[in-house]
Amino acid sequence: MKEILIALMIWIGANTDYNTDVPLPVVEFKTQVEMESLYYGERKREGDLYGFYNLKKNVIILPDTWDSARPFDLGLLVHEMIHYLQDVNEIQFQCVAEMEADAWPLQKQYLENVHEFHWEYNGLWHLMISQCPTGE
Repeated sequence: MKEILIALMIWIGANTDYNTDVPLPVVEFKTQVEMESLYYGERKREGDLYGFYNLKKNVIILPDTWDSARPFDLGLLVHEMIHYLQDVNEIQFQCVAEMEADAWPLQKQYLENVHEFHWEYNGLWHLMISQCPTGE
């Protein structure tokens, strides 16, 4: 995993303004049930959970089914590494949702440029999830 993290950190550093001269992130693998319990707690489950960055513990959580041979899974790790770098670079956001503004497009860019993997997501949906809810 260390080699993968280093390679992805180099790619992120070459394609963003994030300072990547930081320690590699800690990555933990959990079952889907464990991930959902950690992420949602007692809240209602709100959709598919592919992984997440735990801001409180500074840890990337991935499913135990994650496979470095699958481009989409590597893209997912890039996405979570962006959140890690936003955190360690102390970038200020009005709410956690704003962190998604960079993560989704960079995940897509990585998949297309490195793996020639075309990943499409709904732009309106991305806009909605990357803005603070009204009143925050």
